[in-house]
Amino acid sequence: MTAESRDQADDVAVPVNPTAGKETLAMLMGIFEAARVVPRAVAPISLPLTIVSGFLGAGKTTLVNRLLSEPGGRRIAVLVNDFAAVNIDEELIRFQSEDTIGLTNGCACCSINGDLVNAIQRLVEREEPPDAIVLEASGLADPRGIAQVALANPAIRLDAILTLVDCETFPERIRDERTRPTMLAQLSAADIVVMSKSDLIEDRRDMIKGLIESAAPGRTVLEAMHGDIPADIVLGVNASPSSTFGCSDTGHHTSFASTTRSWSTPADGDAIMRALRELPPNVIRAKGIFCFKDDEQRRFVYQRVGKRESLEAVSAPSSIAQHASRLVLIGFSEQWDEAEVSRLIP
Repeated sequence: MTAESRDQADDVAVPVNPTAGKETLAMLMGIFEAARVVPRAVAPISLPLTIVSGFLGAGKTTLVNRLLSEPGGRRIAVLVNDFAAVNIDEELIRFQSEDTIGLTNGCACCSINGDLVNAIQRLVEREEPPDAIVLEASGLADPRGIAQVALANPAIRLDAILTLVDCETFPERIRDERTRPTMLAQLSAADIVVMSKSDLIEDRRDMIKGLIESAAPGRTVLEAMHGDIPADIVLGVNASPSSTFGCSDTGHHTSFASTTRSWSTPADGDAIMRALRELPPNVIRAKGIFCFKDDEQRRFVYQRVGKRESLEAVSAPSSIAQHASRLVLIGFSEQWDEAEVSRLIP
């Protein structure tokens, strides 16, 4: 680690969590609440549940799609939760697998919602149940709240919590008091931490890994580019649930706002892209699936994390409406200007 990297690490040193006792009590209360909504019938099998966590734009959907494309002989069912009203991530994962269930409760983290329990029960009761369940959590979720369901539900067992860290934006986000609590909660819950986009931070790799190890001591830390991690490394981990404490009261729901846009006819690609590039900087995450007028046979997936954006052409599965386009924008609620967003993207 260079002297400059050490200085950067000192600037964003991660404190020891002083509320572990309160979180232990919260865990027990959470398990009790989860048990109240779990079906009383004895489960015929117990399926392994892997929770994929990480802040907005960390690369969770990319990793899940990679697991689906190379599952190592496993039949994987995917549950997808999102903060916004339109679940873009669910649609993106359907490009790889139709065995995908979207959760509609907004942010499956601190409150145990019946949608999650019911979805799991439907998977368990199938004539041919999957070999594993992968749940992609919202980028604003504390995965420990979701893990409480596994601790209380005999139909599933918690296999592992994976937390992805976007190496490019991590130093900035961990300094920001609006995003820091959520990121620390996700890291402290992790059994495995995945450094995504590590190819973009060659000169800061050691510094960022040191910050991660400070926030999540003793965890396995892996590096991945484009979600390229073999399924055998992150599935079948059978991690101990001893590190799964109660969901922290970070107040993250009130710190963020989101808005969605939908079009039923092909969109003007040039106009949309111009508008997206003019969005105010407090929009920290944007993702969408578009059908453009000049190329109606394909769909285009738009991603923006911080200042970095991408547009990728994909083949549309039959489950995607023929000419529909959808867009989700997420940003800080204290600076959210819906009028400005509406002016740019009506």
